[in-house]
Amino acid sequence: MGSYRFAPQNDYLFADHDGPVATKIHNFLVRIHPQEHRRDMAKTPLASPQLCGICHAQFMDKDVNGWGWVKMQDDYTAWLNSPYSRQQEQEFSHDPVTRCQDCHMPLAPGHAPSADTNGLVRFHRFPGANTAIPWVTQDREQLQVVRDFLRSGKVRIDIDEPHEAGATRSAEFVEREARVETEAPSYFDLGDTANLKVSVINLLVGHNFPGGTLDIDEAWIAFRVVDAQNQLVYESGGLLDSGAVDPQADFYRSTSVDRKGKHVWRHDLFNVIGNSYENFVPAGGTDIAEYTFPIPYWAKSPLTASAVLRYRKLNIKYARWALQDDTIDLPIVDMARDAISIPVRYKAEVER
Repeated sequence: MGSYRFAPQNDYLFADHDGPVATKIHNFLVRIHPQEHRRDMAKTPLASPQLCGICHAQFMDKDVNGWGWVKMQDDYTAWLNSPYSRQQEQEFSHDPVTRCQDCHMPLAPGHAPSADTNGLVRFHRFPGANTAIPWVTQDREQLQVVRDFLRSGKVRIDIDEPHEAGATRSAEFVEREARVETEAPSYFDLGDTANLKVSVINLLVGHNFPGGTLDIDEAWIAFRVVDAQNQLVYESGGLLDSGAVDPQADFYRSTSVDRKGKHVWRHDLFNVIGNSYENFVPAGGTDIAEYTFPIPYWAKSPLTASAVLRYRKLNIKYARWALQDDTIDLPIVDMARDAISIPVRYKAEVER
């Protein structure tokens, strides 16, 4: 695929030898004459984001699905539409373009003879979001690289503190001009219905979050509220005994359907004609989820609300079918979290 042709590289002397002397001579030749190495290994297309679009801009046409042209995953166009490509914003600033390679092949310390003057080379482990392959192959180093990448602060989650419009700190009247606070204090009244908003912010992902195969991967919000004695008040997005996620959770994923409207859950894309559900956060964008629940009278103050953005490569139903193992339990990565403490009180009686 693609319109590039690559010729075999011209190996340096002792390129296929493992001996210490041969390796030392080979590396010395690369250092004193790096031009050939650069011509062989640093082809111009390899530094271009367009190269990534060959695989990461997908579609199915009528010849494949017997239906018509259908857009599939397209991280490349999502990157083009993001601020990182510098393609969409007409500005006077000249910030550099952030390429796919800059995130997924960052500069890292290396001992290769082709390292730059700072001893850095392009990282060839291609960190992304695929925890399934290194978990299955038991590549612990690669699995840790992917986990660290997912937890590197590219996506953030925040719980907005509630502020009751009629909240007061005391029963004593204070002239409006003398008030200092601009926001009312946050608390809940026992027996009332609480409402909390959780924001998921795509800060530094160069494309939509999540990207890739949204139909078989899952990212979701695990939201939980407990009282001072750790008694559960409300939960959304927990794990069921089967290992599946609470189906009522707020998900970031897609649900693909065939021409009869049935769920295509085996990733047989040639049957897909569209999505009945799709939710993602564009680069630089924010998604807000709302949670409404009653405050029981038995709750002890304060309440603690926590929200965790969780990610699993391959949902459990697909993973167990694809890997032919009904006990498999792929790792879940907690990408970001937030928590707040909220006092509860008895509702003040109104004097008549």
